[in-house]
Amino acid sequence: MKSIYDLLLDWHQTDPNFIFLRENRSYTLNEVVHEVESISKSLSYLSSENIAIYLSSKLDFILVYLACINSSKIPIILKTTWGKDEVDSIIDTNNIKHIICSWDSRHLFKNNINTYYLEELVNSSRGCGIPQYKNNRKKYETVIFTSGSTGEPKGVCLKRSNFKASAQSWNKQINFDVNDDYALCLPLHHISGLSILYRSIYYKFSMTLFDSYKQIINRKNSIISLVPTALESLIDNEKFHKPLKNFRVIILGGEASKSDLLIKCINLELNVFISYGMTETCSGISGFWLKNYPEQLNSVGIPFSDVNISIDEDKRITIASPMNMYNYFSINHENDDLKTSDFGEIKDDFLYLLGRSDDLIKHKGENINLKYIENILIKHDSIHSVKVFIENSKIQDDLIVAEVVAKDKSLVVENLQKWCKIKIGKYKTPKKITISYM
Repeated sequence: MKSIYDLLLDWHQTDPNFIFLRENRSYTLNEVVHEVESISKSLSYLSSENIAIYLSSKLDFILVYLACINSSKIPIILKTTWGKDEVDSIIDTNNIKHIICSWDSRHLFKNNINTYYLEELVNSSRGCGIPQYKNNRKKYETVIFTSGSTGEPKGVCLKRSNFKASAQSWNKQINFDVNDDYALCLPLHHISGLSILYRSIYYKFSMTLFDSYKQIINRKNSIISLVPTALESLIDNEKFHKPLKNFRVIILGGEASKSDLLIKCINLELNVFISYGMTETCSGISGFWLKNYPEQLNSVGIPFSDVNISIDEDKRITIASPMNMYNYFSINHENDDLKTSDFGEIKDDFLYLLGRSDDLIKHKGENINLKYIENILIKHDSIHSVKVFIENSKIQDDLIVAEVVAKDKSLVVENLQKWCKIKIGKYKTPKKITISYM
């Protein structure tokens, strides 16, 4: 089976001037291939087959990721939303020795880790002949992290066949077209973002790279993937109504959608496709067009044709599909069927979620373990006890809230939030902290 980069090269041979990526400017397939080949030459000299990627820039990430595939390396994708302690833990647990990162993030890594910057990788290989690389023959192609039931991130090993099956399943739902321009707002360290890269190459359409989903007001794209909180923010501002109506497809996933949001989508006649999936299934494995089934507001859709979902006596969801991961990076996964942490039921072919078996919640598309946050906070020298929970709000995004009992009055909210960002990352840091004293 050809790698995703081999497929890009095939496409490049037939249409080198096709506009593949748009950001501040347009990038042709010829330009992308040239940059990827340059980076690949540098990577080929690294002894390790595993290369970690820690890049927030979408363009840089795509170039480096494709270069890893081209040079027979396995990219290990690290989330740029992690705090320093989480990054250190992942590096130690997974024996990572080489990391490609941006210059401003170099301080996150230990001195014994080899760090490389994109500019160095490109410039160091100028003028060299293009080497011939063997296809990556590993059992899996990519490692991307997700949260586990204990809150510790787990590396999900995904095969080429997983990405191919996922892209094909989604094509059956969406009918991708060469004239499509996908608005890529989601981070590429999420499977929902990374899978878009694969879809675009499999079905030969372009992508526009956005730092914020609100940038869509200045563009005319045909497809976009959003989490419900992002879509709600756009809908609540009338100036985004017209841009949203221009989309051929709005894919909605990452977390449960509120009924009132979906009713707004119906009233605005938006072309919304509801989806359900996870990193372990290489993106979505069920879904439906909201406009075709407006009465199914509480469902996460019909399983895709190559997906079999079973519900055990305890209502636990088990998934069998060609999209299921190969394995966890450092944890054995002994069979092809994936027993999830989700509870659900199937009625009239539609899947309904009933909750989770662990302490994980979905917040802004991220898996967050509230107990894990509590366990980190309690390690602070000045904290006696703490409770972390989600505060629902009708006028703004739901908030992660921490109620802290401090040992003394030296502890202040601002300093505690800074401490949290270092320990657990910005997106898990409670936005609202109340402190009482013993």
